[in-house]
Amino acid sequence: MRSSKKQAVFLGHLEDISWRAFEDYPEVLREMIRGKSGLYSLYHKNTLYYVGLASNLMGRLKAHLKDRHDGRWDRFSVYLTREGSNLKELESLVLRIIRRSGNAVSGKLSGSQNLHSELNRKVKEIDANRRASILGGVVAQRRRKQRAKHNRGAAALAGVFERETRIIGLHKGTRHVAVVMRDGSIRYKSNHYPSPSAAAVAVVGGSCNGWQFWKFRNQKGVWARLATIKH
Repeated sequence: MRSSKKQAVFLGHLEDISWRAFEDYPEVLREMIRGKSGLYSLYHKNTLYYVGLASNLMGRLKAHLKDRHDGRWDRFSVYLTREGSNLKELESLVLRIIRRSGNAVSGKLSGSQNLHSELNRKVKEIDANRRASILGGVVAQRRRKQRAKHNRGAAALAGVFERETRIIGLHKGTRHVAVVMRDGSIRYKSNHYPSPSAAAVAVVGGSCNGWQFWKFRNQKGVWARLATIKH
């Protein structure tokens, strides 16, 4: 009998992140490590201070900002794990954490995705949204277009409108009213849909381009198709 494919021990990792991420971008860290189990290491001025493991990395690291470790570390690394492990993987992990000059290699985490670029992307997106909200005008309009053009589903409309916004769509002579929620989802007849097209399909009963189907009242007070947000 052919043996099943071996599963990687580590699901993802973040390395050398400032503790300030818990203050400035808590929503991003909650999404990435809350309720996730794994190992972590704490550093003070680039020197390893503490290594531990937790079933909820977010809760444990936040606790270390208030307990006896408070003020004794300024950066951290986390390594998300699944149940089960093997010595080779753990050895690689220790090599990456200790980083001693005598070790010829730093250790390879087989099957683990480096999450640093994802964190960087999410932080940059939040900063861009905050800047657009503060400056308003052309900057806010340009940011809305970028988000609508490059994202899909609810993410394409999340933050595009400052508040819940009514949209309308005509089908067989009947006007249908829906609402774009602040998270970008569409509420239609008490149901929430992940995209304009999904909500439009609920109306027409078949395939439909929701960006063309739904209209919103733009800054000039004119009902315009949602697709105009992208252009």
